Amino acid sequence: MLDDKTVVSLERWGEAFSKALVDQQLIGTIGAAWEAPLLMDTMAGTANDGQWAVAQIPDFGAGALTGPDGGSGVAVMKGCAFPEQAMEFNNWFNTQIDDLVSQGLVVAARGDVKTPEALQKFYGGQDIYGELATANANMTADFGYMPFFSAVGAQMMEAAAAAGSGSGSVADVFTVAQDTSVQVLKDNGLPVAE
Repeated sequence: MLDDKTVVSLERWGEAFSKALVDQQLIGTIGAAWEAPLLMDTMAGTANDGQWAVAQIPDFGAGALTGPDGGSGVAVMKGCAFPEQAMEFNNWFNTQIDDLVSQGLVVAARGDVKTPEALQKFYGGQDIYGELATANANMTADFGYMPFFSAVGAQMMEAAAAAGSGSGSVADVFTVAQDTSVQVLKDNGLPVAE
């Protein structure tokens, strides 16, 4: 699809991406729950109002599955002087549902998640956070980010940009991911099974 130019290849969140959204040249994107407010902010007040919706990724025969796309987590580091109090704060933080939802952190918000009115209006009256909660319920427990993934992600983005421009291939992204993952784990003293 990249070779025959049937897909648009744009840097995510760059000016060209935003322009393609506003100009209705980009009519869909696969993303995380936290992206919904950002997409709305980019397209608010344009012909896109009320034209977008959230849908599940198609089930290609393996059952409905989703995986994480970024996000955040809270933890207590080994050696913390007050681990019980730190965990108490973490538990409190993860129950601030309205605040978490306002940032698009639907996955983190446990409880009754309500789509804010502005988002519901932009997405044609859809309860998008209800739809995103369904996706969250289908998140596989078999996926996890490895330690030092930020170093791997940067290399993958370079390979993806090359594939998008035609100077590389999509297969290169996977090769770079594998090779960089092994190297960064070894460089940081972690054992790697090859």
